[in-house]
This record gives sequence, C-alpha cells and structure tokens, in this order.
Amino acid sequence: MLHFKPVELSDKELFEKYTLCHGYHNLEASFANIYIWRRMWDIQMAVDEYAMYLFLSNDKTAFMLPPFLDDCDMHMQKPLERCEVFLESRGVKPALRGVTLMLKDKIERDCPGRYHFLPDRNNFEYIYRAIDLCTLKGKKYSSKRNHINKLTESHSFEYRRYNQEDYENCIMLYQEWVKAKGGLTDSYQNEYKALKDALTYIDELGLVCGLLFVDGKLEAFSIGEKFGDDMAIIHFEKANAAIQGTYALINREFVCHEWSDLEYINREEDMGLEGLRKAKLSYNPVFLNEKYAGTRSF
Repeated sequence: MLHFKPVELSDKELFEKYTLCHGYHNLEASFANIYIWRRMWDIQMAVDEYAMYLFLSNDKTAFMLPPFLDDCDMHMQKPLERCEVFLESRGVKPALRGVTLMLKDKIERDCPGRYHFLPDRNNFEYIYRAIDLCTLKGKKYSSKRNHINKLTESHSFEYRRYNQEDYENCIMLYQEWVKAKGGLTDSYQNEYKALKDALTYIDELGLVCGLLFVDGKLEAFSIGEKFGDDMAIIHFEKANAAIQGTYALINREFVCHEWSDLEYINREEDMGLEGLRKAKLSYNPVFLNEKYAGTRSF
C-alpha cells in the first residue's frame, strides 16, 4: 500500500527527480503549481520503487494523477495497480486526471482496455510561441497592438522585476481585482492563498514575477517559471482592467523581458470559463496540450 504525506516545500528536489528529466510539459509536472494549490486539493504525495504518485481530493471528488515513473521505459501496470489499490481503500473508483496524450498512449499500450479515457477540454493547456507574444506581429494581433498603443499614447509605463518590498502592493492589486469581479468567492479565496504562497516563496519555487507600473502606480503583475528547456508557464496574470491595455501590455512585457529566449509559453487552462476561453484563444495558440480523464474499465 502506498503511504501518502502532504506536499512540502522541501519536496521540490525529489519531485523534480521524477519530472524534469522526462520532458513533461503539463502543469501537473510543475512543483510550483502543485505546491501553491496543495491546500485547495489537499494534495498528497507518495514515492515507491516504481514512481512518484500524487493524490488529489476535495469534498466533491478524489483522483490520482498518472504515476510519474522513475524510468520512462518502465511498464505502467505495477504503478497503476498501486494507484488502484490505494483509491479502492479510500472507497473511490480508480480514476486518473491530468493524463497527457503521451501518457494516455503509454497506458493504452502497456495496459490495453484497462482505462476508458475522455478528453478533458476544460483543462487543455494553451501553448503559444514566445516570439508571437513578444512581437505581436501580423493582422491577427492588431487588436492587441491597438490596446497597447491607446495605453502608451496617454500614459507612461515601466516594467521591472518583483522584489519582496512589492508584496503588499501586489496583494492590494489582487484585492482590488477581486472587488471589481464582485467580491471574494471560494474560488478566489483559494487563488488568494496560492498567490500569497507564490509571492512568499518565489525564490524557493523558482518563480519570476514581473510588474507593470502605469503613471508610477502598480497596475498589473504576472508570475511564471521556466519549465524545461523550451517553455515558460504563466501561473498568474492580474491587471487593473479599468485601464484599457494593461493585460495586453503586461503579457507582452513579461514575455519580452523574461522569456524571449524560449520557444513556447504555456498560459494554462481555461477551466471551462467562457470569457477566459475567448481571451486565451484571442492570442492564437499554436497548439493545445490535450488532457484526458480516465476511469478503470474493469
């Protein structure tokens, strides 16, 4: 039986032993992502001779991520059996989430018919070319350039890196953002906790935060991390939407200043939110990182 424990900051090196060397490009393989959202999902971690395992649960659902194998060529049967025994011991039907196409294909090769997979469209991740987000060239980005031009023609702006003295201003901006959205919901409360952890442990988690000042006042920030050799993940992006162009400008400045040497930018999923989906599609992703949900077939 697997023995799980809460994810802790000190687990980063062990976690990345199972992820960084295998070429994963999905959010579930980011330690920073797992750590900052650990309380929302009560994320638990276990390791054995085969793999690292992550168990997620809340008051509505419980599931496991696909095992992160110690050796990518290892057969999936034994690690999956251990997942299933654990889940069944908790009274939960074996279920996997966050299954990338690569892992789906491996599970189906190693254990044909064992799992039934369905696309989890709300959790597809949006992948863009960094050069596109930095230059915004071409007709397809004309509206983004127009928003930025309207801002910069009538306001001064400055981009710079975050330091710990900026913590309170970032928190205040987030609180104002929540107020403009109608107030603190359970979802925003969870995001607020994740944001505070991201800012508090920014160096330990390997995160970078970029700040946008308009007329000398902080009006937007973005937080991300380099992920593998060719990609950055953007975990947070918040701006004062009352000033037209702030979102487009922080997006451009963050990528240009911090990630221009990388090929791809992962701007995460849309969670099925219509407005967020529309916004992410408007930046013309080069592809979506597909994810699947799997349930045990027999």
